Amino acid sequence: MRADPIQRAIDEDLVRVLYAQDPIAFFSHWFSIAVLVAIYWPNIPSPRLFIACFGFYAVANCGSLALWICNRRYPHLVTPRGWINLHAVRGVLLYSAPGLAVWFAFQSPQTDLPLLHTVMLVTLAAGVFMSNGFDLLNFSTAIPFLLVPSIVLHFGTHTFDRTILAIVLAFFFCAINVYALSYRKLFRQVVQARVDQQYLAESLAAQKRVAEEASLAKTRFFAAASHDLRQPLHAIGLLAASLNDTAATPLQHGKTAEHIVYNVEALNQLFNQVLDLARLESGVTQVIRLHFRLSELFERVGSQYRPQAAAKGLALRIAPASVVVHDDPVLLERILSNLLSNAVRYTEQGAIWVGYRRAGRRSGGYIEVRDSGIGIPAEEHERIFEEFYQVANPQRDARQGHGLGLPTVKRLVEMLGGELQMRSASGRGSVFRFPVQPGDAGGIVASLNEAVAGGPSAQGRRVLCIDDEPSILEGLASLLGRWGCIVRGARDEVDALVALEDGFVPDAVLCDYQLANHRTGAQALAAVRNVLAQAGHDSVVTLLITGDMASAELAALALQGIPVLHKPVTPARLRRTLEMLWQQAELDKGRAAAAMDPRASDGRPEPNRWAAKAPNSSQSESQK
Repeated sequence: MRADPIQRAIDEDLVRVLYAQDPIAFFSHWFSIAVLVAIYWPNIPSPRLFIACFGFYAVANCGSLALWICNRRYPHLVTPRGWINLHAVRGVLLYSAPGLAVWFAFQSPQTDLPLLHTVMLVTLAAGVFMSNGFDLLNFSTAIPFLLVPSIVLHFGTHTFDRTILAIVLAFFFCAINVYALSYRKLFRQVVQARVDQQYLAESLAAQKRVAEEASLAKTRFFAAASHDLRQPLHAIGLLAASLNDTAATPLQHGKTAEHIVYNVEALNQLFNQVLDLARLESGVTQVIRLHFRLSELFERVGSQYRPQAAAKGLALRIAPASVVVHDDPVLLERILSNLLSNAVRYTEQGAIWVGYRRAGRRSGGYIEVRDSGIGIPAEEHERIFEEFYQVANPQRDARQGHGLGLPTVKRLVEMLGGELQMRSASGRGSVFRFPVQPGDAGGIVASLNEAVAGGPSAQGRRVLCIDDEPSILEGLASLLGRWGCIVRGARDEVDALVALEDGFVPDAVLCDYQLANHRTGAQALAAVRNVLAQAGHDSVVTLLITGDMASAELAALALQGIPVLHKPVTPARLRRTLEMLWQQAELDKGRAAAAMDPRASDGRPEPNRWAAKAPNSSQSESQK
């Protein structure tokens, strides 16, 4: 995976090493030309051929200098590998002349010339080893041209001393290649270590930048959140103090109470939005995909926002949709609620449109929300997805929202595996759309607009509640009792197991996550399920309730699909969740019974393809 960056780094270093030695080599080769010419000058064999050979040597040496100058002035003219290849061609031209020129020594009557010329070649070979040994191509194109002709000619003389010299030269040729191989391996290791160190440094720098940006974003987030939380708290304090004014009239007290209620609602809305974002960031929000009719989801959302749109004189148009989708209806409702809330808030005249479009997709399509509102300038398109950032609310008016809707929408769409698309311009409205997956009408198990279609009610259900807080147990017992449930409370895991031993067989077990004695609700539920399973009660519904959002165990439970509700849990959300769990338990029981029927087609259980698990509490009030 990282071979290419390392090889490129090696090539870049090779270019620097190879060309760094060329100025010195230029003068060395001129010295070699002068020495060889001086040796042969008294008796030059084949003068014309000699002049041509050494003239070519001089021209190749000047060409080598020209290549070095070109590399210095225009380093990006070719790639690093291109510069290496050009240097290898330069080596062939430059070293072939002195290597082949040893032939003149064997044509001369002076018997010492072959030895002198060979010594000069060995000296040049040592220089090649030092300057070109890092690169196989440059080394292998220079050394053979220098030494092989001399080795062959010395062997060809068939004299003892020349044969010994040829053997020594051959040994030198082999040794220098072996050492060059080790040289190259060491060079590669050094470069790879440098690249690894550089890569690590860049990675650490990038992580540092990310951490600094996250810290800065966190600081901005808390600064904006504290401001928006303090505003209604400050107002509530002042308004509550004014209620003690005995001179105030009942009408004034009534208006003060209305203002208090308004600020409490604003505070609760902001608190829930911040919790939603925190749950999304912590990874405990569960994605539970169901098959459902999209028209039912549109009807639910439309019924919530039609009154608000009508109050501003806006038309909320919802396009008919007959498609069935396979997605998380609760998360989709939160997305649409946020988008419609923004559309109503920032549209003063015209209409808002919600619908489903295929937009050229072979399967599935897009949900679109359009408005004719103030729009978003192009330069603000990125910033609107930052927490607490609002384009048209510089005064931080809480009635215009808090700037958390679009960041939440973006994260939810990404959690569902899609991408939020936006088109908007200042004064021309906005269009938001996101993809949904196609569903199967045969997989629909419940209507979104009924408590549970044909499902079981809470009347007569036995519920075991485990919580170490007496007030919460009392509240749950009162609430579930009003629904017609038979409730048994337990302070901890031990009390719960005692209740089971007493013969209390629950239809549902509700358990808090943080219990006394450093025990968790997950451990308590596991113990209860184990006892119930041994007694043959496998269809008991279990539900974990928690106020934590960043626990690793909670994230693991969410990945396993275990139902988790996050506090504060509204009665509507709790009842909807229990009814869906009970309905799913009965569906599973029915499938199991059908699978055991010998009249079944193949005698094997039907796969539970359409299981509707319990929604996460983080999936907001859309459970109502």
